[in-house]
Amino acid sequence: MSLFERLAQIKTQREGQPVTGMSVPLAKAASPPATESVCSSILPAAMLDGQEALAAGGSFCLRQRELKLSWPVSLPSTLIYTNLELIWGIGPVTAAQLKANGVRTIADLTSHRRFGPDARRVLDLIAGRQAIELSRRGATDAELMGLFSPEEAVFLDIETTGLWASQPLFLVGIMKRQGQDMVLEQLLARHYREERALLAYLAQVLKRVRVMVTFNGKRFDWPYIKERFIYYHLPLPKEMLQVDLYFHAKRLPHNLPNCKLVTLEENLLGHEREGDVPGYLVPTIYHRFVQTQDPCLLAPVLEHNVQDVITLAQLLPLVMLAQEGTTYAGAGG
Repeated sequence: MSLFERLAQIKTQREGQPVTGMSVPLAKAASPPATESVCSSILPAAMLDGQEALAAGGSFCLRQRELKLSWPVSLPSTLIYTNLELIWGIGPVTAAQLKANGVRTIADLTSHRRFGPDARRVLDLIAGRQAIELSRRGATDAELMGLFSPEEAVFLDIETTGLWASQPLFLVGIMKRQGQDMVLEQLLARHYREERALLAYLAQVLKRVRVMVTFNGKRFDWPYIKERFIYYHLPLPKEMLQVDLYFHAKRLPHNLPNCKLVTLEENLLGHEREGDVPGYLVPTIYHRFVQTQDPCLLAPVLEHNVQDVITLAQLLPLVMLAQEGTTYAGAGG
């Protein structure tokens, strides 16, 4: 039985109607159902190939998977030192003139009468890895990522019950490097009441992170996460460097029909997903899962999230670095 047939069956059984295949339309529910209709028991984490995790006095399901994936790209930490335009008063024309006169790095300008004081300030920012301030000065994502180790970065994607942060967040996929492999964790709230514990655990993860790679995360994922922290009166995670591949993809020269993640995956990576659950059905599926605790319902959503996170890592060198016109050897170093 397919996912959609299963959803139709559940709906008709609840309404006391005969099951007639796919003749019953699926509702696009965006809000949690009434409390009395929600299943009071919670599915054991083992039934979702996960384990029970505790945080902030609550529990949620934590799924972990080791992936034989290399870190997608190695970026030189020295790259940012050649960007003279980080110094106030230096634009493209002035930078070209300075380089023509033998100035190659910011350090070469520390004794300059005009640019010296700010050159020293920029060097201090680089030494302190002040990515946010450097980004405001015009440092590129590639230059900034070179300042951090792979262990300080995370790929992140979320699944929610709506487009607005007034609705619960129920799944966070994060992938990070451990040793020579990548580890993908999925933080799953099996019930609306597990969201707070999920977020508390996520906060601990983000404390150790300096770089977050997302797709449209600046407009959706990160604001959504912060709003949910505010809702539960949890301390907000610190500001960090966000590498949003969506904005890089929009500037690609490729003639693509759109900049959706799946479109980039198909056209740039040559991967075509089979049986992928449409995004607009995710809230409906999750609400049904909360009501029934049927693991079969949630399986395609979990896999959808896994594929999104892996695709982020695979697109990183193709989207961000290609857009900047730079290539780096040693992917996975």
